Parts: sequence; C-alpha cells; structure tokens
Amino acid sequence: MSIGVFYGTWASIVEIWGRTKTYTHGFVIAPISLWLIWTQRHHWLRLKPTISYFGLLPIIAGGLLWLAANLSHVLVVEQLAVVIMLVGALWLVLGNTVTYALLFPLSFLFFMVPVGEDLVPPLIEFTSTFTVNLLRMTGIPVYREGNFFTLTSGSWSVIEACSGINYLIASITLGFVYAYLNYSSYWKRALFLLVSIIVPIIANGLRAYMIVMMGHLSNMTIAVGVDHLIYGGVFFSFVILLVFYLGSFWRDPPFTPVAAFQPEGEWGHDQQKLYLGIAAMSIFFMVWPLSHSWLSKFQSEGHIPSELIRASFDNWHKVDGLESNPVMTRPWEPYYDHAVDQLNQFYSDGQETIGIHLASFGKERQGRELVNSLNTLINPKYADAWRIIDYDTVTLATANRPQIIQSVLSGNGKTLLAFEWYQIGRNTLINSYEAKLMQLIKRLTADSGPELKIVVWKELTNQDMANASAELKAFSTHWLSQTHSIPPMN
Repeated sequence: MSIGVFYGTWASIVEIWGRTKTYTHGFVIAPISLWLIWTQRHHWLRLKPTISYFGLLPIIAGGLLWLAANLSHVLVVEQLAVVIMLVGALWLVLGNTVTYALLFPLSFLFFMVPVGEDLVPPLIEFTSTFTVNLLRMTGIPVYREGNFFTLTSGSWSVIEACSGINYLIASITLGFVYAYLNYSSYWKRALFLLVSIIVPIIANGLRAYMIVMMGHLSNMTIAVGVDHLIYGGVFFSFVILLVFYLGSFWRDPPFTPVAAFQPEGEWGHDQQKLYLGIAAMSIFFMVWPLSHSWLSKFQSEGHIPSELIRASFDNWHKVDGLESNPVMTRPWEPYYDHAVDQLNQFYSDGQETIGIHLASFGKERQGRELVNSLNTLINPKYADAWRIIDYDTVTLATANRPQIIQSVLSGNGKTLLAFEWYQIGRNTLINSYEAKLMQLIKRLTADSGPELKIVVWKELTNQDMANASAELKAFSTHWLSQTHSIPPMN
C-alpha cells in the first residue's frame, strides 16, 4: 500500500539508483535485508507475530515528515519518510517482539534512501585542506584558491568525484552488514559503524595526497588521468579490507536471538485487531497526499513583485539599459536556469555602480527549487572562466541584523565582490535548511508572498575589498529596509 500511495516518491528513489552510480547499491538493499533475516531464520520462526498499534506511530510521524518535505521540496527527506512508513507498517503487522528481534535488518532498509549529496561540499573542503596541509608538511610549496591548488609541477583541483562520497557510502553500507554478522553487542556494532565513517574520510585525504605526490614526482606523467581513479579504488579497497581484518579480532560468538519475549497466541487469531490496524494504516497513508493537494495551492506564482522592480533610494538611482544586455556580455552576472522569473537591475550613486539580481522559482517542482545546490553564483557554462576564491558571512545593520554570504569571485582578469541571500517573505536567510523551514511555514500559513534568491555585487576597484564591502552593506541595508515594507500577500 505504501508503494501504491506514495508511488512518485518510491519512483524517485529507484530513478536515482539507476542514474547515479553513487547510489546503485540501493537495488540490493532490500534483498540483503531479507538475506540477513534468512541467515537467522531458525531463530525468527520461533517467534509469533501479533498486531501492534505502536506501528501507527512511525506511520503518522513519517506521514507528517513526508507532507512537510513535499511542500518544501526536500526530496531526500521525502524519501526517508516513505521508508519510515514502510518500517511502521511492518511493525504494525509483525508486532513488538518480532520487530525488536529484526531491528537491525529492518534498519538496513534505510540505506535505500539516496542520501549524502549535502556532504559533498564539506568533504571537498576537508580533502582540499587535508591534502594541502600534508603537502606543506612534506616541504612542497602550494598556492591554494578555494578547492584549486598549484604546485611548481602543475595545478590540481578537488571536484565532486574526489570528495570521497562514494567511498564513504560504500564503507558505511558494508560496515553495517559486517557489524551485524560479526557482533552481537550493540556497542560493538555502533563502534564499528563509527570507524566505518571516520576511516574512509581520512583515507580519501591520504589518497588525494598520494595522487598529487605521484603526479608531482613524475613531472605530471603519472596519476593525472583515469589512472588516478584506479589507484584510488585499489587504495580504498585495501583500507576497507584492513578495517574488516582488524575488526575480526573482536568478533563475538554466533549470537542467538532471545525468544523470551515471545507473546502468547498466534498472529491472525484476533482478526478484528488486524482489520482495525489495516484500516487505520490505510487512513494515515491517504491523508497526507490529500493534505498536500490542498496546501500546495498556497505556493507563490513566481512573478517578481512590481514594488521590487520599482525600488529606489535617496542616494541610489536605477541605471536603465544595462539590465537588457545578454547574459555574460558584462564581466559576470548570476544566472539560474530553472527560475520562473529573473531580473537584473543596476543602481548608481553617481560614482559607483552596483548590480542586483532577483530570481523567483514560483510553484516549485523537483529539481527546480529556490533552495537547490544547482543554483550557484557561477553559471556552469562559464566555470572555466570564473571561480570563487573566498567567502565569508557579514552582518547588516537592519533591525534584525541578518547575515549575508559574501563571496569573492575571480575571472577574466577581474575581481568581484558579491552578497547573496534568500528572501522568504520578510525573512532574510542564508542557511538553506532555515530557508526550507521558512518556506514550509509560509505555505502552511497560506502566505503566497514572494520567495527570492537575491545577489548584489560590484567590481572591485584597485582591489579595495574594505570599501567595496562597506558599499554593498549600505546598499543591501537600504534595499532590505524598503522591501520589508511591502505588505505580505495572502
């Protein structure tokens, strides 16, 4: 029933399995879970399933989570919610005793959720920092700009493929199975899982360091192409085998599930409880899609309000004509492929010119959301020409003192300073999780006001970062002070 009612979410899980090699293992998670149960079948068959209404708790909690995730378009949470509901349904029909006995194999089902993309940026940052620090400790001079670093022998960059996310997910998945098969105590299982998380992160840093060293020492003739992926795979396999070998020294004797909690009676004797449980489960499955259909109508249509288009200040006046130029004819400007409505405006105080970009995504669809990792300051088409060399957060002097992300961009012989933030109703946010939460609250309160991505920028003159930052702060403060006076839409 869960698969039928939430078919769209389950289909998105399978689609990601087939599209992304990082999550291809998802196809074998359910079979492995069944195999883990099958290996101890002579113990499980001694237990007698009964109906447990406690299983409705994860069904209700998962349903609420699914509704919230679907309204705010957080796919990974939506996918997690349907697995929670699936486990809740199994708990309902199997009962407390059997569910407790099968806790570890049932928990393995959560590996079906293709989670981990949000870990890529911090993993890239860790790998870059780890590699550069080791190179400097080795005595090799390194010049670093973000995730790009240059040695005397050549240049390197840490991209998504180098983040180690594939190694991390594989290690955790294999570590889970290994811990279940070799340890009976929960503290040993938890400890081994912790090792399975820490080791691949450090190992990936060592792998990156060794790849760079091989390239450097061979004058960029070794480990600069596909061969460095092969070396990395061999190294990772060796590390995982070493971890499993060391873990075998603390292996527990084959465990015997305790059958003392075995309930009296047999499953199916109380048919009334069974029918009531299935009826309640069906209701709680159906209520969430219906609620979503009603609440989704409160999403913003996506057009940028005319009040923002006409916005002007005492010292800053719109410069007409610049905003009509094609993308990238000027030194740089942000561009979001999936925005419903975008607007470039330029303001001048007679001496300096500041650009502002507004992007609205309207009634969002999956992959076309306001808060999405694909919405970046640099258009991927021009990633070779521009890069972010530094970023920080600054605080504006408005009443609620919002924080703004400040980035320094370099390319085409120019340096730019850019401020960016999310504007959800009257709330100024930079944290993507807080922005998603605010979107959800807005929709639950029937507020269809604008939800925007805003970028303010200017070109640095004589590399005067302090003055440029001060000017952008003043402009952004004036902008927010005026736009916050626009009444909310309902």
